[in-house]
Amino acid sequence: MNKQDFNEGLLGFLDASPTPFHATQNMSAMFANAGFSKLDEVDKWELEAGKKYYVTRNDSSVIAFTYPKVSKNYVMVGAHTDSPNLKLKPNPVIKEHGVVKFGVEPYGGLLLNPWFDRDLSLAGRVSYLNAEGVIKDTLINVEKSIATIPSLAIHLDDKANKERTVNKQTDVCPILTTNDDFEFDEFLRWQLSKNEILDVKEVYAE
Repeated sequence: MNKQDFNEGLLGFLDASPTPFHATQNMSAMFANAGFSKLDEVDKWELEAGKKYYVTRNDSSVIAFTYPKVSKNYVMVGAHTDSPNLKLKPNPVIKEHGVVKFGVEPYGGLLLNPWFDRDLSLAGRVSYLNAEGVIKDTLINVEKSIATIPSLAIHLDDKANKERTVNKQTDVCPILTTNDDFEFDEFLRWQLSKNEILDVKEVYAE
């Protein structure tokens, strides 16, 4: 593999992995394609020498390893599946002052100022109750701009080029629409329908 192929593969992986859930799903597929067998933490493992295995936890982290035939020495490599982002709060929809916003909580070592005036999307895991009363999970990735965090016009903020403090609870709420009829549950059901999931009684996003 040359440098260009590596870089293109890395960028493709990053584009397809907007959340730890997506990153874990994509890495699991890569391990499976490379001959790794999936393990479950609740089972008693019967490992075979020379085989390769992987296990996931909470669908947001993955551990892969080989079980050598002779040497018991291991080389360990660790990395994050997560990154700084804005996470939706429970019951995130805020309707006030003629706009519909998402209540969000900064996660990780987040620099807040670069988030202003950018196109923002939404991705994550959705838990839903199906028609049989069974709770299931699926991943969604909207893959297009649906919101923005507007900054105050400079003629209304005489300190914009001198000093600027950002209140993470009130200043970084993404604005979605001016349509007061917006319903988040219906939006999630629409996203689930794109995954051909139609028998939905209740939904919850994270």
